[in-house]
Amino acid sequence: MRYRATLVIGLAAGYVLGARAGRQRYEQIKRLTQTVKKNPTVQNAAGKVQAQATQLSTQARRVVQDKAGSVGHDLVGKVTGRFGSHTITLEDDDRAYSNGTLS
Repeated sequence: MRYRATLVIGLAAGYVLGARAGRQRYEQIKRLTQTVKKNPTVQNAAGKVQAQATQLSTQARRVVQDKAGSVGHDLVGKVTGRFGSHTITLEDDDRAYSNGTLS
């Protein structure tokens, strides 16, 4: 109960202090943010970060696909070894799923 009261008091104090800072401080922070966003150095750095994030996400996707593929292949081998081969024909499609491959 003591911690809950401390939390409520802290939130109330933060609200009051924030309300006193008011709209003027908000507008000041907003102007500063816009100035920083328009800075060419910041835009260049953001572009580099975005390019690196795209590259890393592509690499991560490949790793996950490779791991998932190998796990799926191993699972098919285990199921086929234990229960024999299998074929599933899809109703609305001319293809069939047979022993881990879609044909």
